[in-house]
Amino acid sequence: MHSESFCKLKSNLRNCKKGGRYFILFFTCLYILIGINVYRDYSVSTDEPNERRTMYVNLNYITTLMGKEPMDVPELDEYIDRYYGIFLQMPTAVFEVGHKGLAYIYDCRHLYTFAICVAGYIAFMYLCKRIFHSNLLALLGAAMAALYPRFFAEQFYNIKDMCFVAVYMLAMWATYMLIESRFSWKWIFLFSFMAALATNVRIVGMVFVILLIGYVWSACIFKRYTEDGDELTYKRALLISAAVIVIYFLCLTLMYPVAWESPVRTMGEIFTKFSNYDDWNGAIVFMGDILPKEELPWYYIPVWMLISIPVWYLLLFAIIGILAVWKIALGIRKRTITLKIFFKYKYLVWCILLAAIPLGAIWVKQATLYSGWRHCYFLLPPLILFALYGIDYLFKRGKKSYKVIVALVIVLGMTIQVRWISVNHPHEMVYFNGIGKIWAADFDRDYWHMAERQAYEYIIENDHSEKITINSSGNLFFLNLLDEEQKGRIERTEDSTYYIETYRGKVGNEVEIDGYEEIHAIVVDGFKVASIYKKKA
Repeated sequence: MHSESFCKLKSNLRNCKKGGRYFILFFTCLYILIGINVYRDYSVSTDEPNERRTMYVNLNYITTLMGKEPMDVPELDEYIDRYYGIFLQMPTAVFEVGHKGLAYIYDCRHLYTFAICVAGYIAFMYLCKRIFHSNLLALLGAAMAALYPRFFAEQFYNIKDMCFVAVYMLAMWATYMLIESRFSWKWIFLFSFMAALATNVRIVGMVFVILLIGYVWSACIFKRYTEDGDELTYKRALLISAAVIVIYFLCLTLMYPVAWESPVRTMGEIFTKFSNYDDWNGAIVFMGDILPKEELPWYYIPVWMLISIPVWYLLLFAIIGILAVWKIALGIRKRTITLKIFFKYKYLVWCILLAAIPLGAIWVKQATLYSGWRHCYFLLPPLILFALYGIDYLFKRGKKSYKVIVALVIVLGMTIQVRWISVNHPHEMVYFNGIGKIWAADFDRDYWHMAERQAYEYIIENDHSEKITINSSGNLFFLNLLDEEQKGRIERTEDSTYYIETYRGKVGNEVEIDGYEEIHAIVVDGFKVASIYKKKA
């Protein structure tokens, strides 16, 4: 009888796991289908033409080495952005074949960027599943990243910051798999490649190598073991460290064509340049003031995170943070906090360090930051993982009332968030939370002028003239997405009939344009994203 009950229980558990996998597969496919359905709704960002040009300059260097005719682009060694990592963007050269037009090229680039981000979400989901052994927490972790409104929009056109978020998640997964594999050679190679790829996109990616080697030597010095039971001897720790560093450096060098002639010197120049980046000189709108980059306060990133991360995320971060501090204090009081505890919860410590070390480096180096907190988007996945640890703890050991409250917060928060995305599409990039939206007009909003496209569509819909003259405070890069007939109707002139204002570098909701009157505004949560002005008669 007992044997039959046990077999039935095992069968039910297998069915639950199988059902969980189908549940994850369903939502993953649904998300991909939604992405494919909406990717054409977004314009071309300010950085995209520059990124495409940098890809061409690197491609020209490679093809010239192969004996091909040089392209009509600058030489790599003289190019101003020669140190920018472009490896992840090189496959987009395929979209240039056949000269099918800029609209086709940018549409394909947007889909490519989306595909990379989806790969990152999937890797993060598998990481969460392996750590917590829960399909539900895995899906929640991926959803908190994929459905963060700013990520939802920028995953199509922000090929720099969002690709770094994706590669950051891939490197997190590779780190976990390397440690769990008892440092197998397969995962040493894959981890080193992922860490190099992350570093190629943003110099911050080197944190993975630093933390991995730090863990290896901590485990070795304190005579701890991997979970598979193999002791990390000094000899093995040295071998692992050397292998990771060498493979990482070789991969990183291969990813930088500019470093091929003189790897050591050039890599040194790259690290020096981006650890002291100072090439941007625009104006930043922050807390109602227009500031140069030199005057940004240390709390620039924390404030941006507090006003533009969903409140329910912040509540979870705060609750879990308080819970962690309380448990540590209790452990110190009872003298149960030992190194063994820290090694047991190494991935919890690791996710904290993945956020704390880069943020600390930014403060110490006084790094150049602008355009909201997009340069620090990569902090969100480690913070989500941190929150999942707390959620897992509460659902396993917390009181029933706590479980109900947390579950309600998650369900209600996610429901409101998804609804906000659907209502405000395609302007998710200007998301401010319920508190932040009160002061949103005192901060940078549509810093890449993405709403110009919707402003243009309004003009075209309401003005049937054969020729329409427009001007803008932005760049009108959305014109790249128009066909020749549509472009033929548009002419950019100083003395134009229409003027599009996107509030870059502006404080407040009211802007006066001499000789023009506002006829339409694109408004999100009470603040203006773009306004259309028409010349007074």
